[in-house]
Amino acid sequence: MTRPKQSSARAARPSPSGLPSREALLRDLGRGPDERPVFSLPSPLLPWVGIFVGLGLLGLAPGLTRKGPWASLLWAALVLASLVVVLFPRKLVVGKDGLLLVWIRARFIAYRDIAYVETTDGFYFRNPGINVALRSGSALAFATSVFKERWAERDALLSFLRVTIEEASLSRPARAPEALGRGGRPFDAWARALRAIGAGAHEGMRTQPVPADELLRVAESPSAPIVDRTAAFVALAASGDGEHLRRLRIAVDLTVAPDTKAALREALAVEGDEARIAALLEHAEARIPRA
Repeated sequence: MTRPKQSSARAARPSPSGLPSREALLRDLGRGPDERPVFSLPSPLLPWVGIFVGLGLLGLAPGLTRKGPWASLLWAALVLASLVVVLFPRKLVVGKDGLLLVWIRARFIAYRDIAYVETTDGFYFRNPGINVALRSGSALAFATSVFKERWAERDALLSFLRVTIEEASLSRPARAPEALGRGGRPFDAWARALRAIGAGAHEGMRTQPVPADELLRVAESPSAPIVDRTAAFVALAASGDGEHLRRLRIAVDLTVAPDTKAALREALAVEGDEARIAALLEHAEARIPRA
């Protein structure tokens, strides 16, 4: 993780908890307000697993090297493969909807599932880290560096996470207008209706057109249901408005939940293919949690 940049700009309005604003912390971390914050973290195998793997390979070395050049080549390949795995960094992506930790596999954590975040100093080998405590009672810890002197970077990232989680807890999902809903229609009819809404048409003789600002509010709401956001994306994409499309692309970039991101990206890529739109809407509706 790179060292935070010192900002000389005037301090932004602090959050209710007394921390600086999210925008100010982003500046200090070297990121822009519309940029998806991505941080490189050490491999979760460091330092303990890396030490054990290294000792194991050293133990194998005498036996393999005595068996000839091919065995020595195999040992060298094992060393190289182990180094790649052990040193492969973990990535933390901070979205508007939650955190995404990526290593060999990705794990998404919605902000609503986080109870609090706190510092952790590791075990035995003291190194800066962050512990994410979940409302389920479990927790996920990760190191921000393997170097002991980089506590300030950890603290800057921790403050940013706390402000981001706090802002997410204060926001409420945008309520989708009734016209965006399926209303029992076949998915292909729903797709046609959404595209008509985006083009400025009335949903019906007694229904007013849905303003673009209202559609954008739903599309950009990180806590709105995936089906509502997808429907709003489909409608707005049909408008062909350059500014709307720019904001939708930013919304996709700031979304890190894999299913939601894939659905929103597909909504921008279908380009009027109503069969693909219908399949996308069906998939998004199936992602709604059932009681």
